[in-house]
Amino acid sequence: MSHGSVIHGPAQWPALRFEAGPKFSALFFSGLLGGAIPLILALYWIGYWLAPDSVGPLLRVSVVGCAVLLGLFWYRAPLTHAEILLFRILAMAAVAWFVPTFLAADPSHALAVWLKLILLFAFCCFSARGLRHPPTAQVFGLASIAGGVILVVFILFIFVRTEGFVIPTFKAAREFKGVVGLENVSLNSIAFGAVFSYLIGLCLVRKSRVLILMGIPLLAISTIFTGSRAPLTIFGGSVLLLLTVNGLRTKSPWLRITTWLLVAGAVLGLALIASITSDKDFRHATEGRSHLWLVGLQKFVERPLFGYGYESWRDDLVSRLPGEQRDLTFEVASKLGAGYHNEYVSVLAEEGLIGAFGAALIIWLLLRSSWLLAFRRWATVHSQEWPLFAVIFLLLRANFEIPGLFGYAHDPADYLAYLLLAVVLSKFSMEEDYARLLAHRGTGSGS
Repeated sequence: MSHGSVIHGPAQWPALRFEAGPKFSALFFSGLLGGAIPLILALYWIGYWLAPDSVGPLLRVSVVGCAVLLGLFWYRAPLTHAEILLFRILAMAAVAWFVPTFLAADPSHALAVWLKLILLFAFCCFSARGLRHPPTAQVFGLASIAGGVILVVFILFIFVRTEGFVIPTFKAAREFKGVVGLENVSLNSIAFGAVFSYLIGLCLVRKSRVLILMGIPLLAISTIFTGSRAPLTIFGGSVLLLLTVNGLRTKSPWLRITTWLLVAGAVLGLALIASITSDKDFRHATEGRSHLWLVGLQKFVERPLFGYGYESWRDDLVSRLPGEQRDLTFEVASKLGAGYHNEYVSVLAEEGLIGAFGAALIIWLLLRSSWLLAFRRWATVHSQEWPLFAVIFLLLRANFEIPGLFGYAHDPADYLAYLLLAVVLSKFSMEEDYARLLAHRGTGSGS
């Protein structure tokens, strides 16, 4: 049985039956809606550069609208266990986050952010439903890779426009970041969007040497031209973690022992470095983020159960910063747009342990699902360990930036994070659809 019969079978996709028009019309519009989502997220940054005040609401309306239409397009396809699990986990997280929202220092503002998060959850669920259709997922994957390319081209364009045709040294790139930051160009977010959109694409399309090699210049541009070491550091850390996982799972006892020794050496080495590193050196290595983390943890200790509410860092972040950082103005702190620059610290400070429970549920779902995709045999999954790599990359990045799984639902990075969750869960739905069709044909019943 060919996979073509699986993905186009009327028993599996009854919504393909239109009273008027051929089947390719349904496939075309489904692919169009799916491909539009990652392209809109990429083009957002160009629009934000041109008209920052109007692009934010337009982003939510357009991408959520496309996801809802895509999900409703396949309304006749039966719910899968994966979709039900996704809905339950997100519903539990929403409830867990509502309680701290209701008890926040500013409940009205916290509720507004919570409602945007509910919209983000709906976006994730509808996207997961549409992406279980393999041709749509293929178009979506190609569009995600194209979105990454669009963003690195935009970075190059802005650099040449601002600095001219010069060699992008680290010092020049840092100065460049400061200049364009005043022009509504968030280089850190754009660089992450480029790399992560590319990784999402690799989770969906069949691999080729060209696609893999494309990631080298994409990662290089995201690092060199933004003056940020984060993309390369996080990417390298993700590679090492995935290699470690494979080393610990290998059948070779010698390789397992070697991997364990390397892990033990790395842990001891990091502990030693942490013990001898001064506060000044640590702050320099984290580019000042360490003091922001300390403020967030202090606020968590003050209200450990419920936190202070979404974006409560705006109330007193500057006044709580130690020593030489107290001269930061509120406007400068607001320009950071990311508060404590750590998603886990932010969840603890803003939502407390109650909110952390909801965050843990989402992390568990992502890690468990991507782990199963990587290390079990599947009939329809061809991406193997790419989803797990993307999840590791996302969770490592959460240590340094806010937009992502636990952001404020207004940045493309937030939508990209939940697109990865949708992609991962849609693969289990594909497998269920495949098994259902085999069972349907095994009974000898007609369609």
